[in-house]
Amino acid sequence: MKSYLLQLGDREEGPYSDTQVGQLFAEHRINQHTPCTTDRFAGWRTVDEYFPTLKYRTELPAVIEKPAPAFSTTPPVPIGSAVKIVDVDVPFASVLKMVFKIFAAWLIVIICFIPLFLIVWLFLFAGLLSFFGPHLPR
Repeated sequence: MKSYLLQLGDREEGPYSDTQVGQLFAEHRINQHTPCTTDRFAGWRTVDEYFPTLKYRTELPAVIEKPAPAFSTTPPVPIGSAVKIVDVDVPFASVLKMVFKIFAAWLIVIICFIPLFLIVWLFLFAGLLSFFGPHLPR
């Protein structure tokens, strides 16, 4: 647990625990602008920087433990049962937009690969002609 030194007037007082600082604030003996530190060699900061919730007159909430989960009352889903989507409302404009994007992407791919396919086809055909060319009638 941290201890805090408070500068009240011209003198340092403390060490105080965080609950004691909260009590001093509640009694209006200190305010949010009172200089405070955790170490004499560290710089002085305001109480508000160490305890930002004090100015709202609140403290951090207590930790609440979650209760153990109760048993489920819904029956288990049998294995192998299919999940069906009954109604999906997709706007036609969105579907049309997606179709155009896919078409444009495939068009770009085809246009880029047609020269490659032509070059491969020409080399393959030239290889076949060079192999069978001498045996063809003239």
